[in-house]
Amino acid sequence: MTYEEPEGPEEPGPDRTVQRVEPAWRPTARQVIAIIILVVILVFALVNLERTTIDFVFDQVTIPVFFVIAFPALGGFIAGLIVQRRRDRQRQG
Repeated sequence: MTYEEPEGPEEPGPDRTVQRVEPAWRPTARQVIAIIILVVILVFALVNLERTTIDFVFDQVTIPVFFVIAFPALGGFIAGLIVQRRRDRQRQG
């Protein structure tokens, strides 16, 4: 019994198809930076769990510092989304 080398490269056939699989989702640089900032804010907020007093015009509230850090961060995130969507709409139309 002898072994014969095939001549030239083999062509992909019906049983040898080459498929390139693209990842379903790949984060952009902006998304990676946003995730890093979110993690830093969460760690900083979770380390600061002691309570503090917030003075409003008509009342005082004693809440954990976590909320003092998290609420403005969440508000800034939502404001950023609104501004970005408006910019996208203006560019489209």
